[in-house]
Amino acid sequence: MVFKAYDIRGVFKKEIDENFAYSLGRVLGELYKDKDVLVGNDVRVGSKDLVPYFISGLMEEANVFYAGTISTPLLYFATKDKYDLGVSLTASHNPPEYTGFKMCDKKAIPISPKEEIKPYFKEYKAKELDVNLEDLKVDVIEEYKKFFLKRIGKIDYKVAVDFANGATTIAEKQILDNILEDKVFINDYPDGSFPSHLPDTLKEECLLDIKRAVLNNKCDIGLIFDGDGDRLGLIDEKGGNLRGDIITAIIAREILKEKRGAKIIYDLRCSKIVPETIERYGGVPIKCRVGHYFIKKLMHEIDGEFAGELSNHFYFKEIGYFESPLLALYYIVKAMEDKKISELREEFSKYYHSGEINFKVKDQKAILERIKKEFKDCKIEEIDGVSVYCKDFWFNIRPSNTEPLLRLNLEAKTKGILEKILNRINQLISY
Repeated sequence: MVFKAYDIRGVFKKEIDENFAYSLGRVLGELYKDKDVLVGNDVRVGSKDLVPYFISGLMEEANVFYAGTISTPLLYFATKDKYDLGVSLTASHNPPEYTGFKMCDKKAIPISPKEEIKPYFKEYKAKELDVNLEDLKVDVIEEYKKFFLKRIGKIDYKVAVDFANGATTIAEKQILDNILEDKVFINDYPDGSFPSHLPDTLKEECLLDIKRAVLNNKCDIGLIFDGDGDRLGLIDEKGGNLRGDIITAIIAREILKEKRGAKIIYDLRCSKIVPETIERYGGVPIKCRVGHYFIKKLMHEIDGEFAGELSNHFYFKEIGYFESPLLALYYIVKAMEDKKISELREEFSKYYHSGEINFKVKDQKAILERIKKEFKDCKIEEIDGVSVYCKDFWFNIRPSNTEPLLRLNLEAKTKGILEKILNRINQLISY
């Protein structure tokens, strides 16, 4: 089913077509009758093709404003405090044949399609289009640009940026072109077929271009965006990749230098170095289940200053409690005043972390029960899947929301312990 916990996502034409887009528009229009709705899209062919159908359905009941091709953080920025609903047609970092929808309310808190829209969804047949998008167009980029140009100022490090041919090739490219004194831009034109590589900040094969750009041009740091621009990957001057939890720890330290006592959220897959760093610099570490839906709601509830995820999502109270790769860059550059980015990576890589490992399984529940029984002498939490905390290691294993997979993140004090426990878990899963 295309209705997920955090968004709507599926293969263009096969799972999400013109009738679906129109129907979703009609349903949202009914739910937001006479309300103001901002709509944008990423660069995908499916997203662009479906926008008129979606808006046509919306317009039957709601007031629609069209932002054009924008990143997801820009959608959040433009929606907050101004529109009752923000919708972007996007499939994030998925392959080019996918499309989908992300939605947020006027506080930029995500709306859960599975919980809040699916119960009301009805199928309609798309009508003949009579929509002129230009008549609905609003400029949301200028205010976004002004905010970052003032907040960040100039950066005089040599920076390579891989835009992955995605949505950040519009507004974010304009901003970075202004603030970076010495830059190397690659894959910096919009192309929904993603000709260079998939728009993913986590897969190693997607990082080859930015690593080459950093090394060949002797850059101080490299950045890579995902398809809709809400994730930021970082590459050090040696071509090394910084995990999302390491980036979280670095940013948390910089924020706590200015705001001691701040509440900082991290997802339960992150290294122990994250809560340890937060406590060491006078902050309050708060663990959360995985997913931007849960993290943003929690940030609002507790007035969290910052949140970071292993998956390269970084959230800031300052901008509206949502993802901002550009603010993440600002704090990383501040941290580089004392050390090179590779030295920061090494400083925070205190433990041995497996990274996320996926296991294709038939019975997720049976395996989780087996793991709980095997590690019954350790502390066990079930906030999101199963988390096991022992003296020299910890791990979290959780079901995927979308696939028949179990996702494992394991961390240990030594490489030997990591390999030993990983082998033990492998045996339990393949038993």
